[in-house]
Amino acid sequence: MSPIELADLLEQLSRRHTEKWRVDKEPHSYPDGTTHFNHVRFTTKYEDEELQVQVASYVTPDLAELLCLLHNNLPTIIAALRANST
Repeated sequence: MSPIELADLLEQLSRRHTEKWRVDKEPHSYPDGTTHFNHVRFTTKYEDEELQVQVASYVTPDLAELLCLLHNNLPTIIAALRANST
């Protein structure tokens, strides 16, 4: 896949979900030292009600952060792909 094709695909996907994603930490206390679980979520409206949408559940902190960084920075990523392929 070329950088332009990737940029086009990412742009298509980004149009569907424009809400900012976030990492929510669910507190837990386990003997192994686990203090919380990480979930990637966003808030949206549906028929005048706020919905909490869960994108990923029980993921590592690094993966949760990566998912949010990639999604929340798609316009910058798309622009960079297009700029570097001309």
